[in-house]
This record gives sequence, C-alpha cells and structure tokens, in this order.
Amino acid sequence: MRPMAKSATPKSKSIAPLWAFIRITRPWNVLIIGGSMWAIRCALVVPNHEPALSEFSFWVTACIMMLLAAGGNVINDYFDVQEDAINKPKKALVGRVISRRKTLFFHHFLTGMAVVMSAVMSWDERSVWPFVWTVVMATLLWGYSPWFKRRFLRGNVVIALLVGQLPFWAVIGEIMDAHSHPFFSSNDGITLMIYAALSAALTFLREVTKDLQDREGDALTGFDTLAVRWGAQRTWRLLDWTHGLFWIPLIATSFFASYAFEVRWIVLCFLLPFAGTHIQLLRRRLISISAWQKLTLSGGIVFLLDLCL
Repeated sequence: MRPMAKSATPKSKSIAPLWAFIRITRPWNVLIIGGSMWAIRCALVVPNHEPALSEFSFWVTACIMMLLAAGGNVINDYFDVQEDAINKPKKALVGRVISRRKTLFFHHFLTGMAVVMSAVMSWDERSVWPFVWTVVMATLLWGYSPWFKRRFLRGNVVIALLVGQLPFWAVIGEIMDAHSHPFFSSNDGITLMIYAALSAALTFLREVTKDLQDREGDALTGFDTLAVRWGAQRTWRLLDWTHGLFWIPLIATSFFASYAFEVRWIVLCFLLPFAGTHIQLLRRRLISISAWQKLTLSGGIVFLLDLCL
C-alpha cells in the first residue's frame, strides 16, 4: 500500500499568497524611503531649525510616500508579467501566485490610501501642494511600465527624477513655508539638494544597469530601452564612462563635506560602496553592480543616521 501524499494545509495555502502580496511591494525599498525621510528630518532639520510640521504630520507624509512607492512597485509587476516571465521566471509572482486582477486591486488600494491621506494633509496644512504632487507622482508611477519604460530613456529619467525628489518630501513643511522659513538658505538646505541630485544621478545609472540585465526579455516584448537600441557593448561603454565621471562630483562633495563631517563616515558610506560598484563594473557582473549601486544609495542614509545619533 502506497503512503498517502501529504496534502497542503489551509494554512500554507493562505500564507503563500499573503507573502507574495508583501514581496511585490518591495518592503525593504519601502522601509528605506521611510528611514531616509526620518534621517533627513533628524539630521538636517531638527538640530538647527524649528520643524514646520509636527511629528505626527511628518509621519503622515512618510506614510504617503511609502504607500505610493509600494503601489508603484505593485503596478510595475502587473504590467511586466511577460518580461518577468523571461527575465526572472523563478521570481515572478504576478500571474503565478497571485492573479493580475488582485494585483491591480492591491495597487488601487495602496495608491488610493496615499491620495486620500495627501488630501487630508492638504486640507490640514491649507496648501494644495501635497495633494497635487501626490497625484502627479501616482500618475507617473502608473504610466512608467506601460509607456515610459517602453520608450528610449524616458523610463530611466522618470525614475531618477522620482527618486531625486523624495528627499524634499522630508521637508515639505519647510517648502510650503519657504517664504518665511530659513531652511533652504542654510547649509542644511544645500546639503539636502546635493544629496537629492546625487541620488537622482546614481538612480539613473542603476536604471541603465537594470536595462542591461533585462535586455533579452525587453527585446522580445518590444521595449525600446537603451540596452535594446544600443546593444550590450555600447551600453557597457556608457556605464564605464558615466561611472568614471561620477567620481568627480562624488569626490568633490566628499572633500567639501569633510570640513563639517567626520572623514571616516564619508569614506565608509560613499567612497567605498561606489568603489565596490566600479570593481564589479570592471568585472562585468551585472547583478553585483546593481547591488553595489543600491548599497551606495543606502550609504547616504547611514551617513544621515550617524548625524542623528
């Protein structure tokens, strides 16, 4: 008599889809957004300025950004079902573990929550800007996969700009009160703008790297990305040149920052991670390059957290 096959328990059936829903939001990336906003507030606003937003209003703002980012990640997986089936078949969850219909509903829920919270915040702060800019961001994130990502360089630029503007949400109260608040005329405001610019530039490089990773699937599904149009060899050369040139603003910023901050943290948080990126670039290891680029972006958060503590 053959032994009976073990049947899946109801618990295992319910856990897998739930974990899949969590994974498609990219929870680590979402938490990094909230952590970076908190680090900016603690390091650049609280020590030398009177915060324009209360602690509660600030965390409402952080939640809006995290919900928007989670919704953007979900809708990206919704539209990229075909590409993900080619580029990363074992990691693809939409259409395999959870249906596309449920994925779309999940996106609407997350983004809808962000929009509603921004409307409440706009009403409370007597300013339309939180609501208007939230709607603009939600629209760009929705259009990224079906339109921007499929067209030459547009997707790379959109994501770079969205990442570059995120630090300013940590000081949105100061922005709404810019005519009377001294933040942006101080060294702290200049530091924030430099951090935002470097984040946008490095994100652009990371998006080009990801295009190179996904070149095969993008080509088969009709995407006109940089790597598809230029081919692998020319895209590699572009990454070589741009990463080489990126050392100039990185070293210049580190040099001037060394007058105000500890050199060891500048080296550990910025220079070493980017050196690791360059080493992996020379070795032509795409997955490692992307990981080191992400580590370099995270280094800025670690640096700000050190200032907080």
